[in-house]
Amino acid sequence: MVYLRIASALIALIYWIAEPIGGDGSLVNSLIKASCVTLLAVSVVPSGRLMLVAALALGAAGDYLLSRPGDILFMAGMGAFAVAHILYVVLFLSLPTRMRIVPMVALVAYGVLMAVPMWEGAGALRVPVMAYIVVIIAMGLAALSRARSEQFRVLLAGAGLFILSDTLLATRLFLWEGEAAFPGAFLIWPTYWCAQFALMWGFERSRA
Repeated sequence: MVYLRIASALIALIYWIAEPIGGDGSLVNSLIKASCVTLLAVSVVPSGRLMLVAALALGAAGDYLLSRPGDILFMAGMGAFAVAHILYVVLFLSLPTRMRIVPMVALVAYGVLMAVPMWEGAGALRVPVMAYIVVIIAMGLAALSRARSEQFRVLLAGAGLFILSDTLLATRLFLWEGEAAFPGAFLIWPTYWCAQFALMWGFERSRA
């Protein structure tokens, strides 16, 4: 299954460099974007980690839905990612526990600081956006609460990169104003794909 992961990495790199492929909002662009994490999900199937497969598959579905036009599909995409994060939380909680109070408090504070401007910036979407912030911060807290193990740093990097990517995306969508392009936009995709890859790699090799 290593070939599927290499293919995912190559397609992700091409998508990052050439985005949007086929034009912004095109079906071709959406399918190529979703294929990256789909390949990661399929590559995990032989391991029997079905919950991890489901989390990655929901991420791929979220990639597709968020890239399609319309608020309904956007909310569906956020819902898919929210459920994926809940599955990641369950996977984290299956690992040995070791609380890290200071970084966990810092992460909660970060979530609050992120939520305050988003409440106004998200407009009609503020309720689902607030719910999503709660879920992804919960995923980060679950990561911080796990014991140090061989895969701890990989998993923590995956959770951190996911939060960073979503912060950049939310800033571009809801907070950035003016005609100039959002300067952090070029980091959204690589941080996201690396997050999914790190979580896949870490959970596949972790023991409960």
